Amino acid sequence: MKKNILNTLLIVSSLFFLSGCKNAMDEHLEVTNVDNTVNLSEKIGSQANLSKFNSFLKSTGYDLILANSQSYTVWAPTDAALASLDASISSDPAKLKDFVANHISLTTIAASKGVTDTIKVNLQNGKVATVVGANFEEAAIVGQGQFVKNGALYTIDKAVATKLNVWDYLITSTDSPLQTSYISSLTGLVIDSAKATIIGYNTNGTPIFAPNPPMVSRNTYWSTVADLRTENQQFTYFMIQDAGYTAEAAKLTSYYPNFTQSALVKDLAVRGLYTADKLPDTLISTRGVKIPINKAAIQKSYRASNGIVYVVNALPFRLKDKVPVFKIEGERPFSFRSDRTGNTLYRTKLDDKGVLYKDIEVYNHGVSDYYVNYIYSQLPVVKYKVYARVIMGAAGDSQVANFTQRYFIYNPTTLVYDLFATQAVTPLNYTEILLGEYTPQQLGLLQLRLQSAASTSQNVNTLILDYLKFEPILP
Repeated sequence: MKKNILNTLLIVSSLFFLSGCKNAMDEHLEVTNVDNTVNLSEKIGSQANLSKFNSFLKSTGYDLILANSQSYTVWAPTDAALASLDASISSDPAKLKDFVANHISLTTIAASKGVTDTIKVNLQNGKVATVVGANFEEAAIVGQGQFVKNGALYTIDKAVATKLNVWDYLITSTDSPLQTSYISSLTGLVIDSAKATIIGYNTNGTPIFAPNPPMVSRNTYWSTVADLRTENQQFTYFMIQDAGYTAEAAKLTSYYPNFTQSALVKDLAVRGLYTADKLPDTLISTRGVKIPINKAAIQKSYRASNGIVYVVNALPFRLKDKVPVFKIEGERPFSFRSDRTGNTLYRTKLDDKGVLYKDIEVYNHGVSDYYVNYIYSQLPVVKYKVYARVIMGAAGDSQVANFTQRYFIYNPTTLVYDLFATQAVTPLNYTEILLGEYTPQQLGLLQLRLQSAASTSQNVNTLILDYLKFEPILP
């Protein structure tokens, strides 16, 4: 008997616990009311108050699935709970099968012992359900769980309809037409690399596919912001009604010409689920931008299968958060004039306040006008004050004499690098130095070059950079 119980209560990988959950096997070993004479299909069929759900099982074929030897957990709505089920579900075979699958998990789950014990379970329709104490999603579990030879049966007091995930709600909703329309427009066909045949590689190592490769639809929002389709993650997402959306876009037009909507919608997704009672006054988007929260602006909400969507009439971002200060870190170069690996140092040091910092030093490289290239993408069109921090002459540094280095910025009109600033570097200067002001000609890629003196001499053509800071001058 004990061996049968252990086999029955085996947990498969579809069950995973949130923090604070009890050890699954410890709980399951305590279950003693197992009836090894019947399977789940038979057990449900014998329950008078589950006759409607049992008929759904039979019409969808799940009665046969629940009769096999694999272990399942079923949360079965009572006949009373199904009395108000939307007719569009019960009359549509595909929707009904999805509905039934939304109540079944491929694992055996013991009853929770505490009201806050929380687990996540993968359901047969690909959704992830939350079980908290004696609740399955929004339904309450009635009575005790019943354990049979291939799993567990719980009776619940509500039918749990399949929820849309955040992405599906966003794309199908009419709550914010402008936002939905723009994000939908980011969908296109790309090569399905998982199925395409690779016939070679180019000089950059990029695969070359056979002619007429299979294509698949992709939306760039999934990779640049967040894949809101993912069922095993939780998101909080904001949809802005048209008037508020237009107002926010107008604030960004001069800074992100031709990419205004892109700049706006990139900061509407937050990782994690924040219910209305847990909403702070500020959240951080997946890109690290602050989102101002005003609960009074919330017009409606939708609890999705992988989070929550808030429809708001306004979401007034601060301009300094959408057009932020940014840094180009010296130790993160894009490319070099030539290979001087042996002369290039990536250093971790302490500044005068004992704070760790990282920088780059190219020393005694022997090349006149040697340079290091840096790039920054999606640069807004705004005037910046540009500061540099360059530290040399501390203990262990070969460079102790004054030297001069220059900064060049690529001009997209003339297609050459223009001199932006020349910096005289003196020992043990830990402060930021204002190099000057810079206004991009257009939105896009900033290409910057750190260039040495026109000399091959040691201690004269050194390059050092902790960082460059670009601080926008905003109204």
